[in-house]
Amino acid sequence: MSEAAFRPSPGWRFAGHAVLVALCLSVVVPMAIVLGTSFKVPNEVYRLQPWPDAPTMENYARLFGERAFGTYVWNSVATTALRVVGELVIALLAAYAFARWSFRGRDALFVLVLAAMMVPPQLTMIPLYLLMAELDWFDTWTALIVPHLAMPYAAFLLRQHFLSIPRELYEAARMDGAGSWTTLWHVAVPNIGPAIAAIAIVLAMDSWNEYFWPMLMSTEPSSRTVQIGLREFVEEEFGNYGGLMAGAVLASLPMLLLFFLFQRRIVDTFVSSGVKG
Repeated sequence: MSEAAFRPSPGWRFAGHAVLVALCLSVVVPMAIVLGTSFKVPNEVYRLQPWPDAPTMENYARLFGERAFGTYVWNSVATTALRVVGELVIALLAAYAFARWSFRGRDALFVLVLAAMMVPPQLTMIPLYLLMAELDWFDTWTALIVPHLAMPYAAFLLRQHFLSIPRELYEAARMDGAGSWTTLWHVAVPNIGPAIAAIAIVLAMDSWNEYFWPMLMSTEPSSRTVQIGLREFVEEEFGNYGGLMAGAVLASLPMLLLFFLFQRRIVDTFVSSGVKG
């Protein structure tokens, strides 16, 4: 059968593009409404027009002037950065061991790592909460970082990329006298740099958007993250939709920028992670 037989007709192409446009609009239009509302004064919030007649920065100024929103943003930025670094270091060490070392029980241990990916976080929430209480870690960055440092899916994805590196490269490093530690950081890691960057972005998004665990761990305003700060704003100023949308824009902006800058790298990493097993 010729290749032309598999080409979609103009009607199907038009329908496909129409569906894609509709899906894009379903995402872009709400985002545009949120952005426009963040610049509206209270008497313009309920108008149907997405953009105000006289845009104002009052909602943003109020967030940082009357509230500790800057503290919330700093807590989110700092804990996200520290958590991602810790997750990557542990995942790299685990992934390299599973990919390049041969030891008794390796496959069974890797199955346990995969099984940990299937455990709902709700099952571990109460034990972790009790542990944090025993360690007196409430209202600390430690409680937001340490319980999440071992990420099974990060180790799994990195292992797949370590397996994709030619074995000859590892053998050449060993013949040059490089040990496992040197081979990992000077040979393996540079060869999967794009994959590490993509996984780091995914981990950062997961940490930044987390809501339930920071809510449990934060009892003081000084330790709250930006997501908890938004909830506090809704509870205390119900009906101030302009301020709420301003907070939503600020909370979403860092992750949106990361995704738009590196979206191709994220997709390519997850597609190529299944090339070798």
